[in-house]
Amino acid sequence: MGTVLAYFIKAGCCLAAFYLFYKWLLSKDTFHHFNRFVLLSLLIISAVLPFVQINLHTTIQQAQFMIGNLMMEVVDETNSTPTFQWQWLLIITYLAGCLCYATITFISYLKLYKTIHYYPSEPLMGNARIRLILTNKNISCFSWMNYIVISKTDYKENGDAIITHEKAHIHYKHSIDILIADICIMLQWFNPAAWLIKKELQNIHEFEADEAVLKAGICAKNYQLLLIKKAVGTRLYSMANSFNHS
Repeated sequence: MGTVLAYFIKAGCCLAAFYLFYKWLLSKDTFHHFNRFVLLSLLIISAVLPFVQINLHTTIQQAQFMIGNLMMEVVDETNSTPTFQWQWLLIITYLAGCLCYATITFISYLKLYKTIHYYPSEPLMGNARIRLILTNKNISCFSWMNYIVISKTDYKENGDAIITHEKAHIHYKHSIDILIADICIMLQWFNPAAWLIKKELQNIHEFEADEAVLKAGICAKNYQLLLIKKAVGTRLYSMANSFNHS
């Protein structure tokens, strides 16, 4: 168990160092596709890098031999003295944090699933792969995987802009990014870098979706006013691509 705990600590240090590197050099760039690729790569590299070991055979083996002899002598003298295992306390705390975040996230995903499947859906005109859900509730529009949830009022007033925005999220598969980020946070809940990377990914998602809206020919001024109007709304699900996060 001590080896597992050491691995997550090393992975957390790598993730924090890589995030600072990204924030310093790349976060201000407008190459959103590239930045998204970099952030996702950082999560993977941070998970793999702790397995890489560099061995300095001769010097380290001699030092280990000498230290081993000293440790054997010390253990022989203190073997009968019980000591408190701080290592187990850290492991229990870490697992408790993982379980807590996993439980909260599971409940949120369950609520999201129920919301999507509570209302009837229909194929989106022009793209049957995407399912459109119209609701009478005054909720903030969001998308998850291949589903778009939008209130009937928003659909009548600003349907083109909102649907185009959410279609971009689905096209770029942003929901998978959020799912990966949530898994990373579950394993690295103690690491602020994991939470910040998820936030950076969500911001990049919105930049990509907004760019797709403008390329579709929608008036930039009207779209800006729509974003300001929707920015005061409440986000229902942190894992969904919510329009008012744009």
